[in-house]
Amino acid sequence: MWLIIYGVLAVQLGILLYNLAYWRRRQLRAAASVSAPTLSVLIPARNEVENLPVLLASLAPQLGAGVECWVCDDGSDDGTTEWLAQHAESLGVRWFQSAPRPDGWVGKNWACHQLAERAQGDWLLFLDADLRCEAGFIDALRAYLQTTDAHLVSAIPTFAPASLPVALLKLMVPFSVFTLLPLPLAERHPNPAFAFANGQVIAFRRDDYRRWQPHQTVRGAVLEDVALAALVKRQRGTVRLLDAQAWLRVSMYPTLRAAMDGFAKNAVAICRTTPTAVLVGVMLTLVYLYPLGAAIAMGQHAQASGAIAGAVLVFGLSARVVGMPLAMGLGYAGSVLIGLLTLARSIVWYRRGWVRWKGRVYQARS
Repeated sequence: MWLIIYGVLAVQLGILLYNLAYWRRRQLRAAASVSAPTLSVLIPARNEVENLPVLLASLAPQLGAGVECWVCDDGSDDGTTEWLAQHAESLGVRWFQSAPRPDGWVGKNWACHQLAERAQGDWLLFLDADLRCEAGFIDALRAYLQTTDAHLVSAIPTFAPASLPVALLKLMVPFSVFTLLPLPLAERHPNPAFAFANGQVIAFRRDDYRRWQPHQTVRGAVLEDVALAALVKRQRGTVRLLDAQAWLRVSMYPTLRAAMDGFAKNAVAICRTTPTAVLVGVMLTLVYLYPLGAAIAMGQHAQASGAIAGAVLVFGLSARVVGMPLAMGLGYAGSVLIGLLTLARSIVWYRRGWVRWKGRVYQARS
């Protein structure tokens, strides 16, 4: 038992340290170029009246020659539509209301597809409405896009969670990605099994987008970002992942309930199948919770101490990847417990065959 626990921890820590070294070469740096490609900033928005004004205010000074911004209002009923009608033009932003969603389409994918049809830039940049952009982000990204060989570019922002419980759950994201997936495989290996992208920030070359029609191809996928990366790999394209912590931050969910619902709609899909999700839950319990139980209930302090220290280190370094404090590692047991509850909810949803998100019901497919 202890050999398995220490073996898994060693593998995950090894992958994490390798990724951290690799990640340092992926920082998006300040730059500008007069010959940078034109860019269309495309924002799908459903009930984002609390987020969209802040994002557009941070983007507006960065728009202008070579940069346009479109917003698709995806059936909002919280005042987003009215806010756009009053303020979009003064910010230099164009917007439209979504056409009725066809059967089989997830709302975000349908909104992104319509946005892409209107875009005129050489590159199409899809941003989630709850992002916050620092001054200079657009110039830095355009300079990078000018030289990259990528067909899809994605970026990781700083995580700025609204509360400690939300932070503990969100910590499961970098933990899951950076301790299990070597980043060079995510970028260069053609096997779709190694696909990864962050749906908050995704950019396509316009010519590739119009040739592949990616959002139409993955129209029914709730976990659309990974599906888009897998599509690019199947087309023998290249994915590039960027560290954009200096330029972008995201809060994502205002409450733990909203965060659990948001992650539950994707958790089984991330694991690929329901049986795999169950296995993941068992392994998380064994590797990260059993040592604590063994130390507290059975007095196995000598055997458990190294595993507990390893867990703190793995979660702490994972937190640093997305700009959260290293000390978050001390709360790893809380992250795992909330993660397991979320995974259990996801398994129930996928077993029943559907998930509910932002007032809509989608077929759950793993």
